[in-house]
Amino acid sequence: MVDKLVDQGHAVRVFDRVSPMNTKVNWFKGDLLSKKDVQDAVQDVEVVFHLAAVADVTVAMTDPELCVRVNEIGTLNLLRACSGWDVERFMLASSVWVYGKTSGVVTEETPIPPPGDIYTKTKIGQEHLVHSWSALHSLPYTILRYDIPYGARMRANMAIPAFVRRAMKKEPITIYGDGRQGRCWIYVADLAQAHCDALKREASNQIINLGGKEFVTVSEIVSLLSKMLGPFPIKNEPARPGDFAGVRTSIEKAQKLIAWSPATLFGEGLSKYIAHVRTGQA
Repeated sequence: MVDKLVDQGHAVRVFDRVSPMNTKVNWFKGDLLSKKDVQDAVQDVEVVFHLAAVADVTVAMTDPELCVRVNEIGTLNLLRACSGWDVERFMLASSVWVYGKTSGVVTEETPIPPPGDIYTKTKIGQEHLVHSWSALHSLPYTILRYDIPYGARMRANMAIPAFVRRAMKKEPITIYGDGRQGRCWIYVADLAQAHCDALKREASNQIINLGGKEFVTVSEIVSLLSKMLGPFPIKNEPARPGDFAGVRTSIEKAQKLIAWSPATLFGEGLSKYIAHVRTGQA
């Protein structure tokens, strides 16, 4: 997202504990849980994209207190700073995880069920904080609910990088159940472009789903990898308790409201990711 904003001529400040990969930006080193750091970082900023979070579900399960503090108290710190400095828009990175184990197609009007895990609880909590803060302090917002992103720089413990590494090494990949569980995976460059498009005034005070055009299952991913990388062992195991088949994420609102649509089909994006891994940068 930072790269895309820079390419489109925006002046970007990155607020993070670690230095950004893009050297054309202003880096403000700080911590989301420090009120002073957050206040200083937001000064003279027009739009804030809030992507900082404990996003690994395993970390959220093992350290729920950290997850709640970072995801919710951190968000509150940022909202307070944005109001203090008259930021023009607060953009929250949320997740289709908030829809829970709803079946079928989810739209922005789909009711949000009670959360089934701590991570989802905090994402719903972030959204509630944004809504309530906006109502009290008139801070314009946009909430972007991501389906599962994939592509360069993704975490190594996620499904696609784990599958790709195993397929490259000719190690077995395990499919649980019938393999029909899936997602509307969204290629990272398309997701980044959506953030730029969401700067349009039409997206102000809106919730917008962002996902790929295709619902791609685990079995289909494994099949594509075998075609791209050659055969490798496949293990079939019984379905795990709590396994979720996934939902189809409607992106109709994004297409109509901000004229955004993903440009990358899943097979093309997977091929690009494999090429990236082969460079040794993943």
